[in-house]
Amino acid sequence: MDNSMQRRVWLKAGLALATMPFWLVARKLEAATWFTQAFEAKQTAQVMAALQASAVPVSADLQIDAPQKAENGAVVQVELTSKQAAGGVSSLRLLADANPTPLIASFELGKQVLPKLVTRIKLAQSGEVIALAQQANGQFQQQRRQVIVLEDGCAGSEREEPFASSMKMRARLMDERSPGKPVTELKIIILHPMRTGRSKNDDGQLLPAHFMQLMQVVLNGQVIVDAQTGTGIARNPYFTFYIQEAKVGDVIAVNWQDNLGYEGHGQVTVSA
Repeated sequence: MDNSMQRRVWLKAGLALATMPFWLVARKLEAATWFTQAFEAKQTAQVMAALQASAVPVSADLQIDAPQKAENGAVVQVELTSKQAAGGVSSLRLLADANPTPLIASFELGKQVLPKLVTRIKLAQSGEVIALAQQANGQFQQQRRQVIVLEDGCAGSEREEPFASSMKMRARLMDERSPGKPVTELKIIILHPMRTGRSKNDDGQLLPAHFMQLMQVVLNGQVIVDAQTGTGIARNPYFTFYIQEAKVGDVIAVNWQDNLGYEGHGQVTVSA
């Protein structure tokens, strides 16, 4: 079974409702050793090899909106956009070439999801932010943007506090882009420390890595976004997705799990 088929099987067998046990989804991560290798890789070339993406052309169809200069590398907002229609891009991956582990996140997109998303990331130092898109036909495209970082966002000191998490969501129907295809903007904020394992406490001791690792977005019982994230997502993860075919009153569920086994579940109703 190839990688894409394996992930599709897990999607169908995994979480369908917010109340379903999340360990079913966690088993998917254990099976995806190829993806673990990608997140642990120390160089961008190693990530590309793990993702089976070699000699990827740069495409003007794929765009990265990010600041030219980041005052604080700990929180850098980026927006990835492809000119393809919903269903034209099966996955978007986000990398930072100068980070200790370049792969930041991967988003498998259902046919209802536009290839556009917003999130906030950490940048260890100045370097290229890379967007990698895999089209529905299996072909890859990439885009790169240089970002100058004035303050390191991946290390430093941090206060160790008892873990407590919560999640806020909003799903709002936007103006229609074309007749019969309304777009819903889904915003998600998850309270989470997203520790890299490279920061220290007040006593100078390294704090263990603690980061969100899996997230799924479910619309009317169907998984439409299947995300895996690494330590490069900023503290208190923030995401915006754009969904077609959702109607006012539809329920969207979001479920996540981190590397220590903590999990969160929530749902929101689409409003006008």
